[in-house]
Amino acid sequence: MSEAVVAVKVESGRQGRLEVRSPALGVWTHELRPEAVVGAGTPIGRLHRLGRSSRLVLPQIAAGRATGSLLEERSVPVEYGQLLFEIAPAGGALSDAAAGPRSRGASARAEGTAPILAPTDGVFYRGPSPGGPPFVEVGRRVREGDPVGLVEVMKTFSHVLYGGPGLPAEAEVVEVCCADAEEVRAGRVLMLVRAIAPETG
Repeated sequence: MSEAVVAVKVESGRQGRLEVRSPALGVWTHELRPEAVVGAGTPIGRLHRLGRSSRLVLPQIAAGRATGSLLEERSVPVEYGQLLFEIAPAGGALSDAAAGPRSRGASARAEGTAPILAPTDGVFYRGPSPGGPPFVEVGRRVREGDPVGLVEVMKTFSHVLYGGPGLPAEAEVVEVCCADAEEVRAGRVLMLVRAIAPETG
């Protein structure tokens, strides 16, 4: 039986922050770290209840940095509507993540490019199976929703889907910054893309 995927509820909070709240009563387990860069589609763990597990992901929201005391625990009992963590406004989050030490291999970013970031800590795989062809190569065009890789966390694989704040609707991959089966941290630059100029008649 396939695991249910649930988009959590996100509400506006104080000082421009977003509040991520539990969709149900249960036990929330996660691998997020404080200050991890999160955004649309980021997996934020699992909710275990009544012998079942649901994978929680963020809805279409602006990117930012996760903050909150519950992030210090890996497994937390939660109630319906309970605050899991807050998302602080990105400010320079995306550019900082792209320019910081976690972006090894992308320090010399070409002008006009945008980074695809690892949504969480884990092992990054370029293709759907070991030794298989990668989802994307340099020169490949990608659109919102296209898979560009997998991230494994505790034997669970999640697709890294193209799209989100700061990324154009359609782009070309100009650099792959991580090797296949490389361990990555949340916010690490996986690839660089450049927007494709619309064709003019």
